[in-house]
Amino acid sequence: MTPLLIFATQAEAAPLQALRADLQIAICGVGLVETAVSVAEIVAQKRPSQVVLCGIAGAYNTRLAIGEVVCVSEERTQTLPTVYRKSYFSTLELPLKAVISNSVMSVGAAADGADIENMEGAALFAVCERYNIPCAQIRAISNYTTDSRESWNIPLALERLTESIDKLFK
Repeated sequence: MTPLLIFATQAEAAPLQALRADLQIAICGVGLVETAVSVAEIVAQKRPSQVVLCGIAGAYNTRLAIGEVVCVSEERTQTLPTVYRKSYFSTLELPLKAVISNSVMSVGAAADGADIENMEGAALFAVCERYNIPCAQIRAISNYTTDSRESWNIPLALERLTESIDKLFK
């Protein structure tokens, strides 16, 4: 069964939508708050049996290549005070390299053992956990967290992300 694919932005979803009109795709918005509100609304309306969050990410780990596509096995609320931090775990297995990710409100959070960072993952995992919906997260590396925004390779990341999703959900 093909899951509902959720992207933070229309720009991230557009290449896949142009290639695969048969896939069910939704946009949730950028950041933890927008994602939580939107995904709760999407889940209530569409009642998906599975959800996969798709998008780009920054890598702390320089062993990950720009353009590499990974699956998040653990998503952490890194930027909350330690006493409130929580980890969420993927409940769908995908045949991609597994990484640990930090959900952050802005770039520059400490890695603290994570491989990548993004701004939506923990919110999606939390909503899916609450509603008992199997979920996963696919990210393509667009930059290293120490890179300036001007040097991010978003076109390459989106190309590889689109290729990977196309192959995974034939």
